Amino acid sequence: MSNQVTRREMETWLLSNGFRKLKGGMTGHVQYEGPGVKITLPGHGPQDLTKKHVALILRALTAAGFDRERVRRELGL
Repeated sequence: MSNQVTRREMETWLLSNGFRKLKGGMTGHVQYEGPGVKITLPGHGPQDLTKKHVALILRALTAAGFDRERVRRELGL
């Protein structure tokens, strides 16, 4: 699938844009907290994020004040 985003790419983008990784609990997910938003990534399974998951993350980032087109461009979408 073209324009696929991996968990590692998303994690790198989040960390370079002011997010911090939260201490994990008993779930298999990894949470990142940034300015006005909390993003959850799967911690297991396939490395590629689904289109739906990427769309939900983009929507949350846009609602928190990030420029949608800049995020898309930086993630290679």
